[in-house]
Amino acid sequence: MNPQIVHVSSAHPWVDNRVHLREAAAAAAAGYRVRLIAVASPLTAPETGVEVVTIPVRRRARRMAVSTVQALVLALRSRARIVHLHDPELIWTIPVLRLAGRIVVYDAHEDLPDQVRGKDYLTPRQRAVFAALSRALLVLAGTAHRVVTATEWTGRRFPADRRLAIHNFPLGRPEDDRQRPVLERDAVVAHVGVLSHDRGIDVLARAVHEEEFPADWRLEMVGSIDRATPVEQLRRAEATGRAHHGGVVGPMEARDLLLRARIGVVPFLRTPVNDQIFPTKLFEYLAAGLAVIASDIPLWRGLLDGVECVSFVPPGDPAAVARAVRRYADDPALLERHSAEARRAARRFTWAPEAARLVRMYDELAPGLRTGEGS
Repeated sequence: MNPQIVHVSSAHPWVDNRVHLREAAAAAAAGYRVRLIAVASPLTAPETGVEVVTIPVRRRARRMAVSTVQALVLALRSRARIVHLHDPELIWTIPVLRLAGRIVVYDAHEDLPDQVRGKDYLTPRQRAVFAALSRALLVLAGTAHRVVTATEWTGRRFPADRRLAIHNFPLGRPEDDRQRPVLERDAVVAHVGVLSHDRGIDVLARAVHEEEFPADWRLEMVGSIDRATPVEQLRRAEATGRAHHGGVVGPMEARDLLLRARIGVVPFLRTPVNDQIFPTKLFEYLAAGLAVIASDIPLWRGLLDGVECVSFVPPGDPAAVARAVRRYADDPALLERHSAEARRAARRFTWAPEAARLVRMYDELAPGLRTGEGS
């Protein structure tokens, strides 16, 4: 049978947390027939009930020219009533899909103009041109039947009657309910997710060289490294034996690492994008019962107001990160308190309510489709 909803990405791998394991899987769990069109990846993901169709990995230029067209054709051929798009490069397909009679949802994972402003390699003139282009694209994106955003801040650019914030809160897992006490775990500081300059790769690499960093602790990292990011400092950190980068792993493997660690670290620098996003890893750290060391970003401090499980440090300060690790290493009682508070706080940031709101949106867009009346 044809799918009722098709999620489409020409840039994200098919194992992507938000695209597949959260949103597409939520629709499938609610009874929709769901297909995912996304980029091939050798990684694995849990069974979700979502039918997966992959397109090849391509470099940026060919992806923009070839993959977007391929994704559009596959979406049209699916005959799905609802098409849920996940990339700015697919915005141009919205009027095509609407003309074809499809209900279109555009998913704004991040704020596009802020992303452009944060690209240090662009000249001021290039940045101005691309910022103007990005604003024009968002006007077009606003013509979708609904715009789903990862934060309320990102949603501010879209019509109020069409936007819906769906946050990247963690999926509930039985493993998290069976986690070991934090002091029985390895003396590990964990970082999961993409590494880049703006996301603090140099801060982490330099922190392990600081005198305050405990000699019997180590830094464990998994996730991709941005292609434009120099890795020399990271390799020097690994040479000390205090740091290890495990490469790219599946989303559930990354969360398994957290259950073996004591501390999670979010070392982002202050940028227009970082100032307005909630890193998924932050909530995954809470779910794993980790004490957290995080850059002192006002949005995050406000979000976690009253939650006593985070040591905020100045962004870009590796010595402050090392001192925070030392504080936990020297005070096991503090580590235990922050771990227990993290587990309590995690109950506020769960995926189930977000999934329910997403499914209600689909139900409102196509009444009767889930029950088969609109199939």
